[in-house]
Amino acid sequence: MIFGVVALAVVGMGNGDVSAGGKGAPRPQSTVQYPIRFDDVPAMRVQKPQPTVSYPIRWER
Repeated sequence: MIFGVVALAVVGMGNGDVSAGGKGAPRPQSTVQYPIRFDDVPAMRVQKPQPTVSYPIRWER
């Protein structure tokens, strides 16, 4: 029973909302800028997709 009380006290203290200055912990600011571009990589041209077969595919009805 004593072990249970000690364990409950430890869990209660661990879940407390105590922080310095009365404010929550500061969150990191995002440094990412979208769209991501790489200056040292040449721009790639986007090619139109081409069909892989030259005949029509017939499906059973």
